Amino acid sequence: MRSASRQYLTGLTKAARQLEGRVHQALDSSNCFTRCSATNAAPQQEVVSSKLVYAVSGAPQHDRQPHPETARRVPAILAALERTGVTSPAHADKLSLLQQPRRATMEEITAVHDLEYIQQLKDTAENHSPTVVADFDDPDGFTYLTSTSFEDALKASGGALALVDAVVHASKQRSTTGEVPAGYSIARPPGHHATANQSMGFCLLNNVAIAARYAQQHHGLKKVMILDWDVHHGNGTNDLFYDDDSVLMIDMHEDGVWPGSGLLNEIGTGRGQGHTINIPMPIGSGDTAARLAFDKIIQPAAIRFQPNIILISAGYDAHWRDPLEKLNFYSSTYHFLTRRVKQLSNKLCGGRLVMLMEGGYSLQGLSESVSESFLALLGEPSHHQPDTDVVEPMDAVWERIAEVRKLHGLEQGTR
Repeated sequence: MRSASRQYLTGLTKAARQLEGRVHQALDSSNCFTRCSATNAAPQQEVVSSKLVYAVSGAPQHDRQPHPETARRVPAILAALERTGVTSPAHADKLSLLQQPRRATMEEITAVHDLEYIQQLKDTAENHSPTVVADFDDPDGFTYLTSTSFEDALKASGGALALVDAVVHASKQRSTTGEVPAGYSIARPPGHHATANQSMGFCLLNNVAIAARYAQQHHGLKKVMILDWDVHHGNGTNDLFYDDDSVLMIDMHEDGVWPGSGLLNEIGTGRGQGHTINIPMPIGSGDTAARLAFDKIIQPAAIRFQPNIILISAGYDAHWRDPLEKLNFYSSTYHFLTRRVKQLSNKLCGGRLVMLMEGGYSLQGLSESVSESFLALLGEPSHHQPDTDVVEPMDAVWERIAEVRKLHGLEQGTR
């Protein structure tokens, strides 16, 4: 049985790698995006003139079937971007792809994670894989390692840091180029559940937390806002900055689901009190609820905080098609959220915005929704209309929004 499983895994991994390669070849042949390197000076200028700079790290060998966090996720997204026309010649002057972003260094990841944990993660991946390392009894899936998982996690984190570099560089040239490009990382494994010393929830390294500390320590961006709209609470990110007033952590997630954190009254401690804002959405909440939460909570909290950069843990598992939980966002909901957060970044922090992919386990829902985020960042209209009838629990939604606003002093825009 174990041998057969490995053969199946090998076959699927090879197929995923081939599909991702074919998508990249199709994009190459159409000359439909600008290539750029994280270190080459001339391509940096191309990034500055773009609307969106993105990085791709599909981790095809970090895969274990059957599992929702599959290597098929990234190829599905790339195919959808091509299908939607996002990577067509019409957008050649708006898109830049970071080629082979660097790996995160030990210094960069230990700004967030314990060194002992990193060493253990590396050793387990290289010498004791494939293996399960966390969530052994989780019906949605365990957290696993393959022989490439540690290297893949370093690439996912490094890509996030390269995008921070690119966006910050572009923002310094804003006076001559106009709007600053956003950054988007299509990378796996995801990160927002990883704590300082523990893998969980399919996550190994906390990419958004590493990017936040990097922005502060290497670019002097003292105030970082993190917005997490994954259906699951970003417990790892929450814990890492819970006592830190230099990071505003806003987390919109489904109420009462795994991992069980993200309660309304979890607002931070010590100097960080009031800098953690949890928005536990009632089961069944959808597009209307998401729009209200943004208008009534996320936007006023961001304006009050005045961040120097905005980072997004962009999960897409609140989509109505997603198999794991019970929120009902449309694909177009993510166009709205992305468009509005880009507008906020333009208003508050010189356009500095970097989005990092987290969850999303319906390949159709995920790929459509990431395409919608790309369209929003390119200034293009949504390509998807609501495609199912959703009856939202609006009385419960309004009650929850009122509770969050009152708790965090957002009713009049003051704490």
